[in-house]
Amino acid sequence: MKLIRYILFIPICFLALGLVYWGFGHLLSWFIGLSTFWLIVILIFFGGAIWGLFKGLSGMLMSLTSMISPNRAFSFWTVLTLSIVNGIWTIYNSWTMDINYSGKVIFGSIIFTILVLELTFALIYGSATAMEEDY
Repeated sequence: MKLIRYILFIPICFLALGLVYWGFGHLLSWFIGLSTFWLIVILIFFGGAIWGLFKGLSGMLMSLTSMISPNRAFSFWTVLTLSIVNGIWTIYNSWTMDINYSGKVIFGSIIFTILVLELTFALIYGSATAMEEDY
């Protein structure tokens, strides 16, 4: 039974990471699609809450995913490795696009890099909290 849980954990972990980054892409496209007025209003009043809620839900999803693995250390190190590799790959792809880097694009890439780093740390933290719990 443990062998099946080990084998199933990695694809489920990839699925959870894909779901998180899919939601991250939709959240960013929603923010980008707003008009300037609504973007300012939402970022001032609700931006931190929306981003904090998304990071919290992502961490909780990774915590629940980590509970599938029969070994806590294996789940933590797997999520740590996959999250860091995925974060580095996402940041690398955002900075090496074949576009004209103007001031707005560079500012957007810096903000995107910060958000990806925060999301990566939230995923790792979610897995670490599952490692400390008794299940």
